[in-house]
Amino acid sequence: MGYLDPQTEGPRRPSPERLAAPDAGVLYVRSFLLMRAVIGFIGVALPVALVLGDLALEGGRPRASLSEYFYTGLRDVFVGALCVTGLFLVTYKAFEHNLDNLLSNIAGVAALGVALFSTDRPRHSTIALTPLQERMGEMPVAVVHYTCAAVFIVCLGIISLYFGIREGNRTELPGRRSPAFWRRFHFTCAAVIGVAVVFIAVTEIGGWLQDYALLVGEALAILGFGASWLMKGLELRVLFSTK
Repeated sequence: MGYLDPQTEGPRRPSPERLAAPDAGVLYVRSFLLMRAVIGFIGVALPVALVLGDLALEGGRPRASLSEYFYTGLRDVFVGALCVTGLFLVTYKAFEHNLDNLLSNIAGVAALGVALFSTDRPRHSTIALTPLQERMGEMPVAVVHYTCAAVFIVCLGIISLYFGIREGNRTELPGRRSPAFWRRFHFTCAAVIGVAVVFIAVTEIGGWLQDYALLVGEALAILGFGASWLMKGLELRVLFSTK
């Protein structure tokens, strides 16, 4: 039996008999699902960790955007989380040739771009420029950052939409939530990402809620992505079944 499910182009869910005595195929599926769950957890945890961590370390008010935490004591958390996510997205379907792989590669490269090309410094900031900003200029680096951020979020929304389509095509199994439930769940996550993009665009164009609009929109988009990937990978029956 192959490791891939022809219905969804993802790992084939093992039967209860194979879970009871896991072979290489079952262990492969468990590893794949665990990596998805970890990436989803990073997405869910990152906005919370940045906002609460910065408030605990420096006090004051939340920053204007998630990207602005690059200029706080949480820089390593911000850059590290995005680099891990980007590398995973680029490599986890590296040997497949389909739209899923293309979107994952684009999203992964964009995530690395967000991490490595910082946003412009907060207004009235006296923080020194990074070496990259000194060489390229602060605004050109920021343009790359914002472009990568937009591409990253849009690709994640499309991937969540495809998760919903594929989950809806699965065969219903006893003791598990129906494919229709998971289709609605991932569609909802994709919708949250879409609403976040529209919210950012409308508030930026209208000049509304300037202090926190970008932060709220980015956080919603990342939370939608994180929830979709976390639940896509967190199949406890497969990950931890011993019987």
